[in-house]
Amino acid sequence: MSAKQLMRLVLVFLGLLVLWGAAALGRRHGTDRAGGESLRLPAVARSAVDSVVVTKAGASVVLARKDSTAWTANGFPAAMPAVNELLDALADTSAASELVAERKSSHADLGVDSAHGTWVRAKSKGKSLLELVAGNRSPDFSGGYARLPDQERTYLVHGRLVEAATRPADDWRDHRIAAVPADSIGGVEVSRGTRRYELERKGTQWSLSTGGTVDSSRAAMLLSSYRTIEAGGFATAAQADSARFDPPDRRLRLMRKDGSPLLTLLFDSTAAGMRVKTDTGKTVYTMDAYIADQLAPADSSLRPPRPPKPVKAAKAAKPAAS
Repeated sequence: MSAKQLMRLVLVFLGLLVLWGAAALGRRHGTDRAGGESLRLPAVARSAVDSVVVTKAGASVVLARKDSTAWTANGFPAAMPAVNELLDALADTSAASELVAERKSSHADLGVDSAHGTWVRAKSKGKSLLELVAGNRSPDFSGGYARLPDQERTYLVHGRLVEAATRPADDWRDHRIAAVPADSIGGVEVSRGTRRYELERKGTQWSLSTGGTVDSSRAAMLLSSYRTIEAGGFATAAQADSARFDPPDRRLRLMRKDGSPLLTLLFDSTAAGMRVKTDTGKTVYTMDAYIADQLAPADSSLRPPRPPKPVKAAKAAKPAAS
């Protein structure tokens, strides 16, 4: 190959290298303009928000500020950890995001369409502070997909915003039925069908109305289960209407040391679990049967464990006949 031909090859190679660099730079700029676009949300101060409406598939949960420490969810006491997580996420302006889709045809796959998306509206004195449609979590659970209601572009928003906004409707409500400190309890009365017993505090000891010794550690464990009594969920209107509490399948009564009532829970047993309510309340909760068994156990569970049966010595084998 002559020097002239070699020079031509070098010039061609350099020309191709320049073209490749220009194309790469163009692709980079194009990516910055499209994929690098972020979702710009207004800063929402926690103190400014007095209500948040969360709507999915036509069903809405209205979160409303009651005072500086309490909110309601559709008029019921709200689960404050859930509300605080949402308010923190709305106020977080540092969460990164990037454009992932520009067309409406992608909305269903990302969960931000009208059938699957969760429409979040934060308000202050009736004025809208922020509106957002939240969808599915991202595959790596580092964030989720969201868009503005009047736009087709969808973004991947990192952080807890999408997770906090798309929780099930029941999770916005406070699942706590009651909270009774162990040292305030002087007696526990349990009725299971026709069988009834009472666990009574006598000084530092406990006694059972059905007789026998009480295992103090088991009694202490029972009392500790009343510190926070939480439901698994809330009965639907049909479930609440079909529940039967007169008479209940089980009844739990907690009494103070002077014998006055602290709490009474009524249980209705169903194939799917328990329906539970207080004797003075209207809300009907759902509860797993094993949780109900912990709260209102059989009296045998409060007695000391039975000692193991002695192992019988094996009989000696007869000598073989000669």
